[in-house]
Order: sequence, then structure tokens, then C-alpha cells
Amino acid sequence: MTMFIKNLVFKALNSIVIPIKKQPIEFISKILALLGGYYSLCEIEQATLKTTVLLDVFRNSFWFFILFIILIAVLLHKKPLVHSDYLGTKDIIMSLRIANLFALKDSAIVIPTNTTFDTAMDRDFISIKSIQGQFQKKYYGTDFSELDAAIKRSLDEYFPNQYKVLDDRNKTNCKRYDIGTVAKVTIKGQHFYFLAVADVSKNGKPEDVTMQSITKALVGFWDFLSKEGHTEPITIPVIGTGRAGLKDGTFENVVHETLFSFASKSQDEFVSRNMTICIYPSSLSEANVTWESLCNYMDWQCAFFSENQKHITTSNTTGTPIGKKEHVTTK
Repeated sequence: MTMFIKNLVFKALNSIVIPIKKQPIEFISKILALLGGYYSLCEIEQATLKTTVLLDVFRNSFWFFILFIILIAVLLHKKPLVHSDYLGTKDIIMSLRIANLFALKDSAIVIPTNTTFDTAMDRDFISIKSIQGQFQKKYYGTDFSELDAAIKRSLDEYFPNQYKVLDDRNKTNCKRYDIGTVAKVTIKGQHFYFLAVADVSKNGKPEDVTMQSITKALVGFWDFLSKEGHTEPITIPVIGTGRAGLKDGTFENVVHETLFSFASKSQDEFVSRNMTICIYPSSLSEANVTWESLCNYMDWQCAFFSENQKHITTSNTTGTPIGKKEHVTTK
């Protein structure tokens, strides 16, 4: 309940309070426009019906009426907690969204996991508070045998024999895959991509999670999607910043790297027409970054992509290199 209230307050702050503080004149203008519109209705009523019902309502319930007008203005001024922009001149959209990852139904979803693709939740090996733990509880309850089988089928199909056998595991999976390995699980037509982000000890503790690990995981994921994806919208959380314990980067760093790596991959290969980074409200409220600054960075990245494309086109223009002369044959 406490977390629900905290998230609700955070959403209200970013979608209502901050927009009003940033644009107070526009907000006041909406209030005055609504009052003016109501007064016009009062005049129309008096001129056509010869009655004053609307005017009497205003006089008899003045403060209630004012509060009602302000509420309508707030709703009209409220900003959605999703920010989208086209990637340069391409028909590819990048988005930032503040939401619960599992409330999204019109997109494939990324589930950060460990390189052994363990699903055991006893002794808190996979925490119930992690994204993977929430996914497993929501879709599989307490029996993960079906999930384990689906992950194994996917790994055997796309990454056969691409693992190292660990000799210190007897209660958990002993096959360790590379960071960036992906296992696809489909539930009722919706695709979930388990993305290996970190190595874990035999007790489930993440080991040496760095920004290099995050970059490697993202590159591996975009590469997998470009070859084996379904050209569908894809939603990814801010990987590595929760239970993985990123040691040399910040929440902001990971969002920036996710946007940058997707844009870089999209220069050469098709990954998805719509990539969304889903941000859990409390995660952003605890991070040393604002929603506005993240949105500004994404806008800059989209604009930079267009400029970068122009530079690539220019650099590919052929001509006679400086310092070299054409060979002329004389007779």
C-alpha cells in the first residue's frame, strides 16, 4: 500500500504539479477560458430562454464551482507520462514511459535475468521484488517447470552449445551463457525476452555488474532481435539498476546507453519500429535524475541520429583523394 501511494504521488508530481509550475500562464489561461465559456453560456441562456438557471448555479455554489473549474483545468493541463520521438527521418519511434512494465499488453517485454537462466526463488535466489521474480509470480505462480522448459527450448534453438559448464553448482543451473544471450518465452501470444545481464554466484548474488556488462547485454539483445525478432514494439526496463547491483554507473547512464545503443544498431539493421524504455515510478524518484532531463536527452539523440546519417552519406561520397594525381597516358 505504501509503494502504491508513493508511486501515485510521484505520477501526480510529474504529470500535474511540475507542468503547472513550468507553464503557470497557460494553466491560468485555461481557467479563465473555462470561466469565459461558462459566462457565454449564461448570456445565451438569458437571451434565448429568458432564464438565469446557469447564473444562479454560479452564484449559489461559487466556491464549489471555482474548484470544479480548476479541476477541469488541471485535467486539461495534465501531461502524459510518456515521451516519444522519431529517430531521425526513419519511421522508428523511441519512447520513455513511466509505468508498470507488466501493465503493457501491446508490446514484447524484456526480462533481465542471470547468465545461468535460473528461475529458483527459494532462499531468495531470484528475488520476488525483481522484475524476473514479479514475472514468474504473475504468470507461473510457484511452479516454474514450464518456464524452465520454454527457456531451455529457446536456448537450445538459438544458442546451442554456447555455454560454459560450472562445477560449483549442484542445486541450480550449471550452464553459464554469455552476457547478451536471449531466451524467448511466449505466453498467450505475447513475447517475453529473457536477457542475460549478469553472472551470479551459486547463492544468486550478482557478480561484477558494470556498464560494460550493460552495453554488452544491450548489443546482444538488439542483434538477436534484428535476426530473430518479430518486428513488433519492444519494451525494456532500465536493466542492471535494481537487484543486479550496477557498480560503476547510474540510472541515468543506463537509460542513455539503452537509447544510444538502439539508435546505433538502427543505423545499420532493423530492430523494431517502436522501442520503449519503461521506468517504474519509484525507481525514478530514487534516482539522481529528472524525467525532464531524460526526455531532453532522448530528443537530442533522435536529432543527432539524423545529423549522423547526413555525415555518413557525405563521408561515403567518392572522389579523387587529395595528393594523388590521375595517371595520364601520352603518346
